[in-house]
Amino acid sequence: MVATTGAQLLPHDAVQTLISELLPVTTILTPNISEAQLLAKEAGKPFDDIGSLNEMKQVAESIASLGPKYVLLKGGHLPLSKDGTVANGEADRHVVVNVLHGEGQTWVFESDYIESRNTHGTGCSLACKQMVHSFRG
Repeated sequence: MVATTGAQLLPHDAVQTLISELLPVTTILTPNISEAQLLAKEAGKPFDDIGSLNEMKQVAESIASLGPKYVLLKGGHLPLSKDGTVANGEADRHVVVNVLHGEGQTWVFESDYIESRNTHGTGCSLACKQMVHSFRG
């Protein structure tokens, strides 16, 4: 829906259809931060800036209220500092966090931040890896 550069790839009408027709029958939705912000905004529940782990949890819960059974909010493009707030600079980047919300519960999956220029698809890979690992125990 949204490119890493921030460009919206899905037209406004299609986002509305996604919200009204697809989300109510979705088992798990895996938006990145930008996609989650777009969905929340289009649904009338805007989160302009996500600045902490707590706000990530709120966004995941908000999107889950649109219908998906589970929302896995991927935080790979939002490195956090040790205190759970958005990192202010490169030296402050310590962790990336994925937030899973569903059925009234929220789980947080934390991984060490790894500096890389090869970021295409990393959020999806990280989300899948964490989900499989978590459910296998």
